[in-house]
Amino acid sequence: MRKSSVESSGFTLLEIMVVLFLVALVAILVLPKLSLRHEAKLPALARRLSGEIRTLQWEAISRQRMLRLDYDLDRGAFSASMLAPSGTLSPFETTGVHPFRLSSPLRIRRIRVLHQGKVTDGKTFTQFFPTGSVEPTTIVLDDGDHRMTLILHGITGRIEVVDGEESPSSAPPFYGPPSGEIPTLESGDE
Repeated sequence: MRKSSVESSGFTLLEIMVVLFLVALVAILVLPKLSLRHEAKLPALARRLSGEIRTLQWEAISRQRMLRLDYDLDRGAFSASMLAPSGTLSPFETTGVHPFRLSSPLRIRRIRVLHQGKVTDGKTFTQFFPTGSVEPTTIVLDDGDHRMTLILHGITGRIEVVDGEESPSSAPPFYGPPSGEIPTLESGDE
């Protein structure tokens, strides 16, 4: 005759308590280092816009064409376009540059560009030249509670991101006559 042995097929209470203690200890040490909340939207937008601006600047240099970053303040939309030698505009997309719209509560509070001055609604644009220079532009972004400013410096194309609204000393100056007329060169041969 055979003897049957009884074997335990489960865990003891002590083993379960030790495993739960170890899981809790790991959770206490690891979870505070993990960011479970989403990144703030305004700084992420400022970084994305800075990247698109930098890409457009380099694309204008490498293609030897004028490019534009177009803003639609009413819709909160950004897109890029290329100016052909014939003067026609065509939509422009490349790696790192794609049209996008802002999600609520993000909005473009105002933009100041050299060719148009201060713009709070409607459409405007920033031009990128084949020489690497950029039309001086100030972009104020808003999420309802906080503001950030992107300042594009004309000759160098440097992008400065300021927390809050720009101060007059750090914003690029607005050049040109107050009347908005473009000065012409007249010959002095008379």
